[in-house]
Amino acid sequence: MNCLPARPNLERLRREARALQRAAGAGDPAALGRMRAVLTPADASITLAKAQTVVARSYGFPGWPKLKAEAERRLATPVPATDAEQLAETWFALAEAGALPALTRALQVGKRRIEAAQAVMRRRPSRYRSFQATLVGGLGARQDRTRFECAHALDIFGDISTRAPLVPLMDDAIPRVRWMAMHALSCHACGEKPYALEADIRARIVEAAATDPSPHVRRHAAGALAAAGDPVALPVLRALKAKERDPNVSRSVAWALSVLERAAAAGL
Repeated sequence: MNCLPARPNLERLRREARALQRAAGAGDPAALGRMRAVLTPADASITLAKAQTVVARSYGFPGWPKLKAEAERRLATPVPATDAEQLAETWFALAEAGALPALTRALQVGKRRIEAAQAVMRRRPSRYRSFQATLVGGLGARQDRTRFECAHALDIFGDISTRAPLVPLMDDAIPRVRWMAMHALSCHACGEKPYALEADIRARIVEAAATDPSPHVRRHAAGALAAAGDPVALPVLRALKAKERDPNVSRSVAWALSVLERAAAAGL
């Protein structure tokens, strides 16, 4: 999956589609492999329209008209003055196009750049709420990677309005989705969170730390309790330390205990 540039070259995209059509028509295996998704036994003709569909999907759009419209919209938008503004505009555009895979890939920049772009985004509250809603929608995606990446993004871009949709993911069938949801609900270092975990969320994370069949989830659940800075978790972590047998999980529980014990001693 590619990410559409902030200033796309529409003619280059057209040339990319024509080149794909020519290569597939000449029997190139790689080109035919790309085209296979839009060819059917009843209609195996290699047309330019089909090649354009393949190119559009590679950029996260359902078809050529959506890709073309988005490219034209971006080209009509003044060039952003700063990197933060360019990132913000790119993320807004991908969210508005519903291009979730491309959006989550584009969000993978350094924390400082994310924070700078987020400050720009918050100055446009209507678009920012729509951007958040796109990420929330991705929590229900069929692909576990999309659920994971959207939960990861909401760790930073989420707020009180996005917490409830994250809660069901703590019971997701995929371990990494479960622990990312817990992290996204608890880590103050990453984004806006309530000072204290809600009782039901804390109880679910405690249960995961004690009983989840995945050691990775137990380890991250212990870390989530530390990241929340919630002293109520101290007795629970002490009990877990006494009974946990997985060495990696034991180390995480010990670290979480030390974090909370230092915070309690400092009166935080």
